[in-house]
Amino acid sequence: MQFDTFLMERNQTLFENGVEINLTESGVHPCTIEEIMPADAAQALLQLPLGYGWTDGRPDLRSAIAGWYPGASASNVLVTNGSSEATMIALMAMVDPGDKVLFAVPNFMQVDGLGRALGMDVQRLSLMPDQGWQIDPDALAKAASDMKLIAVTNPGNPTGAVLSPRSREALLEVAGRTGAWLLVDEIYRGGEIDGAETETFYGRYARVIVTSSLSKSFACPGLRLGWIVGPEEVVGEAAKRQDYTTIGSGILSQIVGAAVMEPKNRERILARGRALLRENADIVERWVGKQNRWSWQRPAAGGMAFLRYDFDMPSEALSNELREEESVFVVAGSWFGIENHIRIGIGVKAEHLLEGLARLDRFLVRRGLA
Repeated sequence: MQFDTFLMERNQTLFENGVEINLTESGVHPCTIEEIMPADAAQALLQLPLGYGWTDGRPDLRSAIAGWYPGASASNVLVTNGSSEATMIALMAMVDPGDKVLFAVPNFMQVDGLGRALGMDVQRLSLMPDQGWQIDPDALAKAASDMKLIAVTNPGNPTGAVLSPRSREALLEVAGRTGAWLLVDEIYRGGEIDGAETETFYGRYARVIVTSSLSKSFACPGLRLGWIVGPEEVVGEAAKRQDYTTIGSGILSQIVGAAVMEPKNRERILARGRALLRENADIVERWVGKQNRWSWQRPAAGGMAFLRYDFDMPSEALSNELREEESVFVVAGSWFGIENHIRIGIGVKAEHLLEGLARLDRFLVRRGLA
């Protein structure tokens, strides 16, 4: 079994903790435990026996997660170690080697690399940048023949785009007609910048599988807590795979996660993030407005801005040289399968973002690229 290097994850692991300004994260500046739980509940954790707990997820946590998906119940939820495990075991459960997987790009490249390593026939479907990173219905219909699974991210990574009603209906129509599973990564749902909360795909089609986690919009990446929401058969088959991967997630993470997903708390935490994302999206919009060689489409959701530039420099070289010269780390567009772009995090503190952009300006002037 041959795994390609997961370029974004490997580079983040190598460099994100060694720079002064890390703009590679796509989530919201992390919450503290005291922002999530009352003092007495946090204090009670000190007396907690550190046993295994519920390996498939505490009942109150599964119920709270299900409450964010109309029509779901706890039996439709499996708790995982982040959304990466959720995606991995869902993919392993529902797709066999040799089966075709259609993967929308640009995207977080886990499905692409993992699927090919597992012997799946992964084919890429290019989103349309001139249409706001939407699905091309004709290309989708042409590519979807004999597909076992179609994988998309909504809101999108690295674009921050939300699929339009036309794109959603195209996906549902093709999946329904072909019987394909529709795997939707909804990790940025709840982090909307300007509009209403993104509608979940769950419940729109019998073969929808949703993955998500507390790492992005919920600002709790350190909990490493994610989930699958889907039909009971999917939850059951994925749980069998989890028995071979991590067995279950940590008891502390599950307790704090249940507090995060309590409805009133959930909305308070999401509101905190949305306020920060709006402020920082405005900062990037003002920065782009002063540039001659940069453009963007303002993200609808998520802690990221996908910026396009028109000069001749590979995005990985830009990322490396900016990091080495200015101690600012950004994500290369090539790590998502698309060149002449970088992704910068806008979920950071505003002063952090402003300093990072100032250093990027300095780099560009020095290189004659401003």
